[in-house]
Amino acid sequence: MTRLTDQSVRLAAHREGAQVSEFRTGRGPVCVSVIVPAHNEAALLPRCLRSLLEQKFEGVMRLIVVDNGSQDGTAEIAAAWAARLADAGHEAVVLKLERGNKSEALNAGDALAAGRCYIYLDADVELSAGCVRAVLEAMDEPGVQMCAPRLVVARSRAWVTRRYARVWTNLPWVSDDAIGGGFYAVTPEGRRRWGRFPDVLAEDTFVQAQFRKCERRIAKSAHFVIRLPDGWSDLLRIRTRWLSGVRQLRPDVGGEWGRSAFPLGGRIKAILRRPGLWPDLPLYALVNLCARWRARRRVVLGTQIWERGRPEIESIDDSELAHAGPHD
Repeated sequence: MTRLTDQSVRLAAHREGAQVSEFRTGRGPVCVSVIVPAHNEAALLPRCLRSLLEQKFEGVMRLIVVDNGSQDGTAEIAAAWAARLADAGHEAVVLKLERGNKSEALNAGDALAAGRCYIYLDADVELSAGCVRAVLEAMDEPGVQMCAPRLVVARSRAWVTRRYARVWTNLPWVSDDAIGGGFYAVTPEGRRRWGRFPDVLAEDTFVQAQFRKCERRIAKSAHFVIRLPDGWSDLLRIRTRWLSGVRQLRPDVGGEWGRSAFPLGGRIKAILRRPGLWPDLPLYALVNLCARWRARRRVVLGTQIWERGRPEIESIDDSELAHAGPHD
């Protein structure tokens, strides 16, 4: 599907059990599709969409926001920004699903995706101005099927979150690989490696596992910003969710993903070369141990919960950012 009409949008949405809240045409053929699942993201979605609007990118983007089960006016906010993106020449669709389910939202967005690559973007993520262009350039390299910009964590108010993020963002399987975490892009060819998104907690890890390490690339000239939850309890909830998602995938998904894509010796050397991180390693290990215990307990109890933590939000500037990888 390359050019959308009102009828084609409504037919595709109907097949996915979605309603069309807004549809705005663009100025020409679509170069890249950006799929944004959003559940109760009215407070953060404008920041995400503003960063898309400010991209230094001459092609036409197709923005597809899928409001899944929101009760805070997320769809209405997305519709207002759709008009602004259309004024800039881009195409925008806002869909609404009754049930809150990220996998269903991704599948609904996929039904309308087209272009040279598909970008899957969390609604609370912000992009640097050259993000889309840098990712497309990286994906033009032979053999690259999945790509992400550098992951950057905004400075938290909470000491425990800052210290945890400092270790996490410097682990080689985080700083030197496309892990998802709020942004990942795949080629149409790569997207054909799986059918519909499965109903799992860690869908980005599922996608990463579809590709060999040599097929994944970091576009290091650009970055995307995420915010970890402020404080011990919310950080532990998010880490528990991630580990629960990994446990959910392990019986069925193999391949080179997560730490398995990096030899053990290389992981140890990477830590030994960063003595500045050593004081924070016990805290990092404690958070992970507690989260693993909670994740295992949920398996025993037969419960899986989609947990989220909300950091306090202020305006972002470069001084807030804790850059991942060797750039810090």
